[in-house]
Amino acid sequence: MNLEPARARPEPPFAGADICTVAGLPVRRGQLGPRFEQDRWDFTVVDQLPRSISRGVLIWDFREIHNPRWRMLAKEYLTALCAPAHERVRVLPSAHRVPRTVRTCHDRFQQLARWLNCLTGQGVTSLEEVTQHHCTVHLAHRCAGRNTDEIPRSGEGSSQLVVVQVLQELADYGELFTTDRYPSGFRPWGGQPAHVVAGVSKNGGENKTLPARAEVMNPLLAATLFLIHTIAQPALALRTTCDASQPQPPGPVRTATTARFERAVRAHLAAGEPLEQDEERAVRSKIIRGWDPADPLLHVNFAALALEGGVHTRSGKPFRPGPGFLRDPRTAAVRPLLEQAIAQVGIEPRWGRQADLVARADGIGTVPWTLPITRDGLARLLGHIRASCILTIAALSGMRTSELVELPLDCQLAPRSYGTDRVRHRLKSKVVKGRGHGGSWDEWVVVAEAYEAASVACQLADPGATHLFPVHLDLCRRYRDLRAWVNSDEGQRLGLPRLPDDAITPRILRRTLAVELAHRPGGLFAAKLQLKHLSVTTTEGYANRPGGAQALFLAEVGKEEESRDLSLTLRAFRDYQAGRRPSGPGARDLLAFFASVERQLEELDVTAPVVKRSDQEVINLLAHRARALHLGLANYCWLLDPDKALCLKLADSSDRSRPLAGMCDSARCPQATHHSCHRDAWATAAISGRAFISKIGRGQKTERARLVAEVERAEHIVAAIDAAAHGGPRGTDQ
Repeated sequence: MNLEPARARPEPPFAGADICTVAGLPVRRGQLGPRFEQDRWDFTVVDQLPRSISRGVLIWDFREIHNPRWRMLAKEYLTALCAPAHERVRVLPSAHRVPRTVRTCHDRFQQLARWLNCLTGQGVTSLEEVTQHHCTVHLAHRCAGRNTDEIPRSGEGSSQLVVVQVLQELADYGELFTTDRYPSGFRPWGGQPAHVVAGVSKNGGENKTLPARAEVMNPLLAATLFLIHTIAQPALALRTTCDASQPQPPGPVRTATTARFERAVRAHLAAGEPLEQDEERAVRSKIIRGWDPADPLLHVNFAALALEGGVHTRSGKPFRPGPGFLRDPRTAAVRPLLEQAIAQVGIEPRWGRQADLVARADGIGTVPWTLPITRDGLARLLGHIRASCILTIAALSGMRTSELVELPLDCQLAPRSYGTDRVRHRLKSKVVKGRGHGGSWDEWVVVAEAYEAASVACQLADPGATHLFPVHLDLCRRYRDLRAWVNSDEGQRLGLPRLPDDAITPRILRRTLAVELAHRPGGLFAAKLQLKHLSVTTTEGYANRPGGAQALFLAEVGKEEESRDLSLTLRAFRDYQAGRRPSGPGARDLLAFFASVERQLEELDVTAPVVKRSDQEVINLLAHRARALHLGLANYCWLLDPDKALCLKLADSSDRSRPLAGMCDSARCPQATHHSCHRDAWATAAISGRAFISKIGRGQKTERARLVAEVERAEHIVAAIDAAAHGGPRGTDQ
């Protein structure tokens, strides 16, 4: 029996806090953000949210976590991600230094809930019981999901990366948690970075999304541009005509129904004008109400005939005949006349009967721009034109979906002329990815076709809309509908080329544009600007074109640096095996990684004891860590996570591929280590500092205090290096 007194539960670091205030999220006037203690956080009150973010992302229900003890842990973890500048978070050496967005934190919450509920399902009640086996089993389960047919499918690399990150971040933020935490010193997968565990290339590598084939893009752009340039304006004019011809206000109830229907039908016979065809949805409604599907009068628009004859219902609504309408003795006499009219003049949709001629898309003759069409058919055609606008802008500008839905009605900026036949067209929208809460306004230089597509989309916008396109674009569905229309009889009548069955997504269009831009002189930089990438490395992955004019020279330099880094990493590992440990804030992670490598070598010795081991096997295990090594002034920098690099945080650098050695503070950076080879540099700095201090006058108190602090820090680092080199306790060089 445990007779130790129960320890008092520590106060949560965010107790009583307003989450939006702590995270710096603006809230609409008169609204209050969620409180830390609530089990349901509602972020719908947050202002300046991207339009692409759905309501489900803004509601976090912690009751989804089955174990009530872990709900507090989840709240502390997510709040720390949102508020890295909080006084209790910023002192954590491995905490993120950049605030995570609401969308990112919601993704973390979902993965965290799955992880904790998975542990609950295995009978684990405390994180102290978690082992690497639990982590491996959970990752394997998440990577082998099941679809509706219960067929195993491989998980995407990015989703695996998030799973690993969540499991490892619980260790990084462990000191913050008040209810539970991992065992001391435990970090899932040891010191391996999350992208290594997930098998995701962090720097460079070709984008996995394949560009669209020319056999798809050529007919697609031909079809979309034909709809925009040729069909859009007459279709918009016809819509205006339809809207202006709304039914007249109902008059008094007419009793002579048969006579008035006969008058309307005979007027069609006299003019040789076909009867109006009913809408497809109205025909379906008639069948549901009992009409015989084989009835020749099923497709007649009786509401239009009633309006022409002045027949209204008692409620004043348009006339809608039921299945017994033609069996009524008062109206049965109309059937022979209607059948005669159908035989003589036929049934035809009302709109577009005298459509203007346009040149076919293939240049072979002219055809009416539309056959007679119903209101619903016109609405579907306008939907295809809108889809053409979306596809054209996406394909020719490279905008992400989140940027397409942010296009305002006035997105077209005034063209700028740079001489004869040199006009620059620009569109404005918001960039959401990588720009913090709410995104930021930016401009895209586009060709004239994309600029005109934005103009047509503005005319197609719904009444009262503030943006070109609705929030839920569903571009994949719109493309499938457009492809079906292009390949139908109507599309072929207009001379449009048939579209293959290949899938088209915003990612595919973006990748295709990147390839087209990058394989031109100076195109790699142009693609980076056009796609709004933070790093040219990302653009190289999109374009599958790493390097440039100096590629050979850079490859030689990179090869030498890689060899040097491998050698230094191997030397550090041999020192570890000899008991000479590193010191510094990053020593704990490095030692954990070395320990995992040593365990793997021991496993190899067990499985193949007669095989002689070589340095190459060790180098293979150290290769991933060696790629992250950068040489500091008097330290090693293991840049595994740029978000944790103190120099990049202080400089607010946009280039996060390399550390800033001139701003390195290795005594505080969580990814810096000190080794025996650095001792002389720190010892010399301490001795020189003492010599300067002895020569400073008594009046220079500020300068003396600064030098004393620097000397004491250098002496502390030297002492930590000496202690670690002799197998003493690992220093942290605070």
